[in-house]
Amino acid sequence: MIKTRVVVLVLLADERSRRNARRYLSTIVPASYPIILLVEGQQLTSRDLDRLSQADRVLVVSSAASLTPGWLDELLVISGRYPEAVIVPGSPNVNGPQRQVLEESQHIVTLAEQAEYASHMRRAFAGTAQPISYASDLVACAAGAWVQESCTSGPTTSFALFSSLYRHRALVLAQGSIAFSSEVKTKLIPGAPTTTPLLSLCMIVKDEESCLVEALLSVRDLVDEMIVFDTGSTDATVRIARQHGARVIEGEWREDFAWARNQTLNYATGAWILWIDADERVVGDRSALRLRLEDPLAPYEAYSVRIENATGGGLSLTNHFANRLFRRKDCYWRGAIHETVWYRDDQRSAYSVLQPDIHLRHIGYLDTEMTRKSKAERNLRISEVNGSAASEAEAALHEARSMTMSGRLEEAVALVEEQVLGSGVPLMERVGMLAISFWYRALGRYEQAEWAIEQLSEHGFHEYFGFHDRAHLAFAQGQFEEALHWIDAVGGFVVDRDGLTVNPTTLLGLKARALAALGRDAEAARVIIAGLAQGVMDVHLAELAGFMERGGVDVAELLAALPDDKEQLVAAQLLQVSPQLADRLLTELIELRPDDRTLLAAASLVGRHLEIERASYWSRVLIEHGLGQQAPVVWLATNAEVSIETRMAAAKEAVALGQTEVARVLDELADLERTPV
Repeated sequence: MIKTRVVVLVLLADERSRRNARRYLSTIVPASYPIILLVEGQQLTSRDLDRLSQADRVLVVSSAASLTPGWLDELLVISGRYPEAVIVPGSPNVNGPQRQVLEESQHIVTLAEQAEYASHMRRAFAGTAQPISYASDLVACAAGAWVQESCTSGPTTSFALFSSLYRHRALVLAQGSIAFSSEVKTKLIPGAPTTTPLLSLCMIVKDEESCLVEALLSVRDLVDEMIVFDTGSTDATVRIARQHGARVIEGEWREDFAWARNQTLNYATGAWILWIDADERVVGDRSALRLRLEDPLAPYEAYSVRIENATGGGLSLTNHFANRLFRRKDCYWRGAIHETVWYRDDQRSAYSVLQPDIHLRHIGYLDTEMTRKSKAERNLRISEVNGSAASEAEAALHEARSMTMSGRLEEAVALVEEQVLGSGVPLMERVGMLAISFWYRALGRYEQAEWAIEQLSEHGFHEYFGFHDRAHLAFAQGQFEEALHWIDAVGGFVVDRDGLTVNPTTLLGLKARALAALGRDAEAARVIIAGLAQGVMDVHLAELAGFMERGGVDVAELLAALPDDKEQLVAAQLLQVSPQLADRLLTELIELRPDDRTLLAAASLVGRHLEIERASYWSRVLIEHGLGQQAPVVWLATNAEVSIETRMAAAKEAVALGQTEVARVLDELADLERTPV
């Protein structure tokens, strides 16, 4: 703690409060700090005014303030760093106004317009929140001479004193210090029963029968209620949601994601809102998250959640962070597309901090999901008429992103150049610059890509973002050694202040391809296999097989690294390579894991596309494992799309193997064999 002469000035509501105030303050103020008790509206004695003027720092405590142990430690530390500022603590029940005035980066901000802002806050939150005149009129730490001046320049009410103290001075927030209003203290006692649910799940859905169950099951032991707004499903989505305990509101779709999501807030009753989509699953420590949300002294209005995006076939992963948890009374959604959480005064997006307890697994970027939902076309349609974005630059950036999903890359670049870069909207400019560095490279405009990468540090990005893009740029130009240099320079996982991330695992595929281009196939294969052990395979199985074959890497290494929860995804990729390659890989894999049902199921499907000899081999293997009914020869014998000769041979093979269920088709096949097709 900073060694300084500190005086505590406490404003009291009335004379009767003096005795209780001294008893209370003795538990949270060091005995060496002089305490001055002043009933609001009365004047300080000349002796007390002298004590204030001679003090290095004075802690002003309003009559409405309740304090936590250790409340003044950080106030004094921060005041030592900013001697020309007034230091105020965090407060959970006025978190919104503070965040408007005092930004996350802790910059000093003047408060000349504070009264106008407070008036606006009271109007915006009428009937839904505690009306507090100022964001920080509970406690302040300031130079003694400033406090003495404030006490002699007008009435000594909290309103007048704090107003005078802040006038034409800067504020800095000490987040580690906590003060809250005694008017709501009874609602903030740890462990006290609450009158409303803690956490509500809010979802919007349409035709999600294929994935909704898993989403709802992933939150059933986390949330207190589930609110689902259906925008016009024609499948079993509504029935499934109700069967799993959700309250379903059957609504409509207005080409506006924020509008649809905000409908759920009309029915939710929880103090906090968790929002996910049907193609997301909650993973992590649910008990820890509930404890975090139950903390009455947490000064945050929202929390950011890590979202793990599975792409392509499901084995490539990217991560980003987004606001997915917020206080219901404080926040709502805004934006027809790529909607974000905003504070209810409409002046800013909600302030959020990272929480480590849960994360989301998102499957919506898988190839199958993108095709099923026609996401690219839908997003472009909405973005072109997006009238609820926070700025023209934001609307343009959303439209550009949608254009790239539809293959209109040149148009997207032109839109960002014209309406985002140089727009004067810092967040959109920095995100636009990061996006356009990738898009320039994809278009082969390498000099412009180099320029964009150089701008990243100017926009506040960690150096790893630049290293990441330089690696891709070098590879695109055939500079493989240089690409490897920049890949290795990305030394760890980094989260940008806006939730964007850089992760070395996303560069594993690029690294393998660079190694292979340099003739180092064995290293390339082992880079991918090592990534697979972490749950990531950033190349297709066919490409990995090529690395392994050319580098002499045994299949046993692949199998040893294969996590159980990724085996089905790898097996699915076996069905996407040539039947001959899949046959060869499966032969080796099943020799190592002869009873693996996932691999056997893949063999059953692959066998259908092989010559009769190999199909018969897999038939025998399957029968040995009790999977005779699934034998490929049965499928061959009964499939009218297969040639008569192949069907006849397969049927005879099946009968020889004991598959009597196909014997009945032999006569039909004999007739067909004599009939021209």
